[in-house]
Formats: sequence, C-alpha cells, structure tokens
Amino acid sequence: MISLLPTLSKIMEHVALARMTVFAPNCLSPLQFTCRKGYSPLDAVHLILEKVHKASNDKLYSSALFLDIQGAFDKVLHQGLAETMTTSDFLPYLVDWAQSYLSHRSVRITDGAASEPSFTTIQVGIPQGSPLSPFLFNVYSSPLCTNHQRLGMDLIVSDVDDYCLLAISVSWQQNAITLTAAGNPLQLEANQGGMNFDLSKSELFHFPCGKNLLTADLPGVQFGEHNIGNNLKQRWVGVYFDRTL
Repeated sequence: MISLLPTLSKIMEHVALARMTVFAPNCLSPLQFTCRKGYSPLDAVHLILEKVHKASNDKLYSSALFLDIQGAFDKVLHQGLAETMTTSDFLPYLVDWAQSYLSHRSVRITDGAASEPSFTTIQVGIPQGSPLSPFLFNVYSSPLCTNHQRLGMDLIVSDVDDYCLLAISVSWQQNAITLTAAGNPLQLEANQGGMNFDLSKSELFHFPCGKNLLTADLPGVQFGEHNIGNNLKQRWVGVYFDRTL
C-alpha cells in the first residue's frame, strides 16, 4: 500500500534528505547500494560478479542466497531508528527532527468506493511513498550489512530491502552449509530490530564454475524450517543470473 502524502511534505522531506545524506559515509555500510550519491544497484551486481569470476579463475565455487525483508518500511521501530542515528553521529537536531516527523502520524484507508470512518494512529514504521523513507530504512538496517565476516560470508550487499549473501569455497556443498549457518543468525538479528526475512521470497543460486553445469538437484539451504532449492536462473534487482555466466 502506497501512502498519498502532501506535496509540501515531500518538499520538506527532500530538504531533510539533503541534510541527512551528508552523514551517509558514517552511518551506511559501503555494501548498501541505494539512496546515496555515486551508488546504484548495478554496482552491487558488478561487485558480486567480480568476486564470482575471480573465484572461478581460482577454481572455487560461488553461491548466493537472496533474501527480502517482508514489509520493510512498516517494520521500522522509531526508537531503534533514533538509537542507530545517534550511534552513527547524526547531529542531535536531525535525530529529533526524524522522531518528530514520524510521531503522531495517522492513516485512513480508502479503496475509492468506501473509506474507514476515522484515522488510525501509526506507532511503527515509516511512510511508503516518501523520498526520505528509503534512506531512513537504510540507516535502520545498516547493521545487517556489517557482519559478513563474522557470519563467515564473503560478501553481504543490499538494495534497500533486497539482500544477497555470497559464499565462496571449494564446493557448492560447502557453500550451502555456510549459507545455512549464516542465514539463521541474520534472521535472528533482523527479528531483534522488528524485521523479518520473507521465507517465501528467499532464493538460492549456485553460480557456474568452469565446465561444471548447474542442475536443479544441487544442495539447498535450510533457512529456519524452510528448505531453499537451487534456481537455474535467478533475477535480482532487475538483472538475471544464469548458467551462461
């Protein structure tokens, strides 16, 4: 659901965004590729492929687990966002402004034919359709992109709420074990921030290596109680990975 926000509100949000992005180098991981100057989702794809091709040249195997945060903007805890902004050295007035901006908001749903009789106060989340919201969500979720070495990952990159975990080793089987071991703690960390990776949208792709062809029966990843099988073709941020890479 997209919120219809006043035009004057969006102008104000663009001004606030310009102020806040000054602090992006301090608060965002370099592996977050959206809502910052000089970065794009395609840069994330190029980084992934660069590591995959280097690994293949070294006769190593690469596998990626693609995750999606369910209802991302709706899960942001306002106090948690304030704490993250504070520890990321945002000026106090920007932290206070963000809290004021998110406080005392209300919504009324209409489908064109009927509307709710009254407005409902919003206690959690940031508004869809706001130019400021993707940046605030990046700030809030930035800790998830800083743990790839601790989790045994060769790389964790994100495009707002879309994540890619990359594992490289001597076999696809070992990668599946590594991704299983990393995915579940990452889910737990997301849960502690009120976020949740959507298991139904979680996908696995084993990148081809040399003459070893991809098949559907390659080892899967156990993510919670959900078993994720290998895809022969994978789409992420509008780009397709397949067996011809």
